[in-house]
Amino acid sequence: MKLRNQYKIRRSPKRSVFAITAAGAAAAALSIAGLGFHTANAQAPRLMAPPVSADGTLSFADLVERVSPAVVSILVEREVETPRIPDGLEQFFNFRFGDPGERTPDNFDDGVRRMEAQGSGFFIDNDGHIVTNNHVVADADEVRVRLSNGDEVSAEVIGLDPLTDLAVLKVEPPRNQSFVEFADDVNLRVGDFVLAVGNPYGLNGTVTSGIVSAIGGQNRENQYLDFIQIDAPINRGNSGGPTFDLKGRVVGVNTAIYSPTGGSVGIGFAIPARVAKDTVAQLIANGSVTRGWLGIQLQEVTTEIAAAIGLKESGGVLVADVIDNTPAQRAGLMDGDVILGVAGEDVETSNELSRRVASFPPGEKISLKIHRDGKVRNLDVTLGQRDDDQTASAEDVPSNDDDSLAADLGLRVSELNDAMRQQFRVPDNVDGVMVTGVRPGSPAQEAGLQPGVVILQVDGEDVASGNDLRSKIQNAKRSDKDAVLLRMQFGANRQFGALSLDTE
Repeated sequence: MKLRNQYKIRRSPKRSVFAITAAGAAAAALSIAGLGFHTANAQAPRLMAPPVSADGTLSFADLVERVSPAVVSILVEREVETPRIPDGLEQFFNFRFGDPGERTPDNFDDGVRRMEAQGSGFFIDNDGHIVTNNHVVADADEVRVRLSNGDEVSAEVIGLDPLTDLAVLKVEPPRNQSFVEFADDVNLRVGDFVLAVGNPYGLNGTVTSGIVSAIGGQNRENQYLDFIQIDAPINRGNSGGPTFDLKGRVVGVNTAIYSPTGGSVGIGFAIPARVAKDTVAQLIANGSVTRGWLGIQLQEVTTEIAAAIGLKESGGVLVADVIDNTPAQRAGLMDGDVILGVAGEDVETSNELSRRVASFPPGEKISLKIHRDGKVRNLDVTLGQRDDDQTASAEDVPSNDDDSLAADLGLRVSELNDAMRQQFRVPDNVDGVMVTGVRPGSPAQEAGLQPGVVILQVDGEDVASGNDLRSKIQNAKRSDKDAVLLRMQFGANRQFGALSLDTE
C-alpha cells in the first residue's frame, strides 16, 4: 500500500455510550442523476419507484442486486504496541498471540504485534475510487479490498480527513466494475426507508433495512457534521458502508452507533451526502482537505443575551472572542458582534456557522452580516486556514449575605491577586474581578458564572473592582434593564453571558 500523503492522526478516546464501532462519515462527490448505480460506460437510468414485486408486495431484492456489487470489504493490517508479558506468564494473563509459545516477527516482536481489522466501502466511479471511513484505514500499514466476487486487490490511500471521518482509496478496478453515486438533491424525511450494506463482523454483503429515525443530530466529535439517525442495524465492520434510499442513491455513510454494549441496539448514524460531497472531491483532487477559518470563539445567542444587547429575538452567533492575528481581526470583527449571516445565508447556531465558513476555501472573500451597537451591517473578510498543529466547583453563597450581589444575584466576587491568578491560571494581562462563589439556581449560575471566572466587562465597559461591578449593575437596574451583558474569561477562553437582573 502506498500513502500519497502523510497525516498525523489523533485517536479519540473510546466512549462507553457512543461507540465508533460501525461505519463511516459523510457521503461523496460526483453528480447525481438517476438510479445512482452504474457499470462502466453505462448511462444513468431514470429514478425508480419504490421497489414492489410482481404480486404487489414490498421487496428490496431488485434494489440490492443492483447496488451490492459496488460495495466492498476493507481489510486492514497495522502494527500496534502491546504490553510486554514476561516469559512463562502468557497463560496466567490469558494473553497469547499465535500458537502457544510462538513469537514470530509477524505477530509478536518486542512488544509490537500486527492487528487485522475490517470495514466496508464502496466504489463511486469507474476510475477505482472507493469511499470508506478514516477510522478504518488510519495508520494502516497495508490496505486490501475484497470485491463482491471474492477477489482481493491492493489499495492505495488517496486521502484522509479525520474531521469528517472520511477516507478515499484507489484500486485498479476490474472491467465493468459497478459503482454508485451520492445524492445531493435528496430530501430525506423521518420515516423514509433506507438500506445499509456492508461487512459486519466479516459477513460480506450483509444488507439491513430500516427507516430514518431522526435528522440533524449533532456530531459528538466536531462541528462539521450532522448525522442522519437510522434504525437499520449496523455493527462492527459496517464502518464506511453506504446507506441507500429506495432509488438506489447513496444518501449517507454509516459511521457510528449508540450502544451500551458495543452491538447494535437500533440507533445508528450516517453522514449525509451533502456534507461529504466537497470533502471527497478535495481528497481525490488534493489528497487532503482545506477549510476556511475566521479565528473566533463562538457562543449561542440566548433569549437573555438577545435582550441584553438589544436584539429583538434570539438567533445568530455571538462572537465571544476574536483571536489575535486572524482573518476575523484583520477584517474588523469585534468581541460582542452577532453574526447573523454568511455569504447571503442566515445562520442560527455555532455549528451552522462553522460548517458554512468551512465550506469555503482559504483565501476566499466572503461577506458577514453582523449586528453591532443596535445596527445591522455587512463586513467582508478573507478567510484563512487553520493551523492544525482546572475546573473549580461551585460554592454556595449564604442567602443572608448583606452584599447586594450575593443577596440578589447569587454572586460573590473578589479583587484579583497573585494567589488567585496562580490558582486559576489567569494571565497577567487579564484585568477584572474574580468570581469566588455562586449560589445554585441563582441568576449568576444561569449566566454561566462559576468560581474561577473573571468578569472583564459589563455592557461593554471594563470592570476594575467589585465596587465597580456593583455600581454598573445598579445603574443598569435604574435604567430598567432586564439583563446586562457580561464578558468573562475562564482559563484561556473568553465568552459572554447575560446576567438577569429580574430577581422577583
